[in-house]
Amino acid sequence: MKLPSRILVLALLAGGLSLQAFAAAPERIKIRLAPMPGIGHLVPELAVGLGYFEQEGIDVEMVNVMNYRDEDFYSTELLNDGTIDAEICWYQRVVFGIGNDQPARAVFLIENSPHLTISVANRLRDQVRTAADFKGKVIADSAGFSTRRYLTDVMIAQAGLPPGSYTPAATELSSKLPLLTQALQDGKVDIVACMEPMTSGLMATKLVTPLYELTTAEGTRKALGEIWPARCLYVAPRYIEAHPDRVQRLVNVFARTLRYLNTHTAQEIVAKLPAGYFAPDISNDLWADYKKGKTDEIAKVLPSLTNGDYTIPPAAARLACDVLAHTGFDESHEGQYRRTASQSGKVRPEATYDNRFAEEAVKHLK
Repeated sequence: MKLPSRILVLALLAGGLSLQAFAAAPERIKIRLAPMPGIGHLVPELAVGLGYFEQEGIDVEMVNVMNYRDEDFYSTELLNDGTIDAEICWYQRVVFGIGNDQPARAVFLIENSPHLTISVANRLRDQVRTAADFKGKVIADSAGFSTRRYLTDVMIAQAGLPPGSYTPAATELSSKLPLLTQALQDGKVDIVACMEPMTSGLMATKLVTPLYELTTAEGTRKALGEIWPARCLYVAPRYIEAHPDRVQRLVNVFARTLRYLNTHTAQEIVAKLPAGYFAPDISNDLWADYKKGKTDEIAKVLPSLTNGDYTIPPAAARLACDVLAHTGFDESHEGQYRRTASQSGKVRPEATYDNRFAEEAVKHLK
């Protein structure tokens, strides 16, 4: 028998449940989220550990885009065909998705710096003081379609040098520290552009000195003139149109999680991470070292996180879109995909983001 609403409310009050709690209980929803490794994986896992998804009534399923595509850079297709609902990856994916008719829109900025360090070999540190001195040098900066490559190119261009002013080192040097170390010792590499965890390993060799540190908002502005929209949360425009309430609840989770990351130590963060974040096969005798490694890893990326304002600054979007539109991507499959997008003329900076949800979420942070 269905009870009249007045009787039901009285029964709830008699049982000790407040009207506020009853009204606040959100309808449960399911969101399929694709996080990239590293910080993209850390944020939602921490949200699970803190209970924020549960509090927003979200049953989150974390999926791997590689289960659906041979190449992960096609992930915006999965957003548009409904295979996944949201993704955490680099802002550039939004730009490339739009340019390839698979649009996405950033709704929350996780990092406002690319966590890039550009270092000079110690044997040249008296000769190389700015990007203007990169002319004729050999630079290890990864593949010809990578963030490291085009941001290095941006700094060279801002210094007044024409494209092709330096020689890119072999791509494998940027991902294999022993090879890079040997190349530096042999004088075959002059400058290195790298990100964590390679940066820490490189600094430990004592073979290089940091020249530009795009690891914080301040350092990035100093180097580029504006912050750089790096990893972010994005969804398809059609998903925003169909489910603005779901997008808001998801962004609420991210705002609360970033606030926790902004205000707690790496040790406190590790203590809140669920067991699923850690490798399942670590033996007890190795656990302490493994945990310390994870703690150190998190501590190194905390400075690159956005703090307080999680929107995409319009000026940063314009900078990134302009840079990508003028980047000479290589002939690899991914390079061609990026070139098609960046030269399509379809990308408008203001269409790459929707800040309404981050602005609303911050209003209600306590």
